[in-house]
Amino acid sequence: MQLSLRYVKASLIYLVAGGTLLLLTFGHVLSFEMTAFYFMQLYGFVAMMIFGLSYLFVPSFAHAFLHSLRLAKIQFWLMNIGIIGMTIVFSGMLPYSSDAKFLVLGSLSSLVVALYMHFYNLWRTMRAWKGSPGDKLAHATRIKNASNPTSSTTAPIQSSAYPLKRNAEQFWDN
Repeated sequence: MQLSLRYVKASLIYLVAGGTLLLLTFGHVLSFEMTAFYFMQLYGFVAMMIFGLSYLFVPSFAHAFLHSLRLAKIQFWLMNIGIIGMTIVFSGMLPYSSDAKFLVLGSLSSLVVALYMHFYNLWRTMRAWKGSPGDKLAHATRIKNASNPTSSTTAPIQSSAYPLKRNAEQFWDN
């Protein structure tokens, strides 16, 4: 939960920073390239918001724990490094030099690695899904009714069919 909030907070900071830079650019206070603004909004606001919400909701939907909290934390820092680096490169604030290509390659590599890490982490989380308790109970009831054709009613829901309730802190801190 804290990790998801960290992504959402960073996303909102990028939204406000981008809006401020846009205002300063159109007010002719600052010379800032629009490509940098678009990049900051796309990766800083949109992607970070999607990542934060997906780390919140996908484990819930998959009835599983997040595959790796450590990987998600590393991804968070790689995304921020990449977004800030690419925003600086595209902003036009740095004078052109042959060394700028290293900043571009480093920032872009950081972003791409972070995207792959996100994909891998969520994919492994979703693969841990074994079906919801309701699916398992419905399947067991169908099998029971198929073996006993005289039974016209379904079996009552047994409390033992559901897994133990987990403490919310325990769920998100793993």
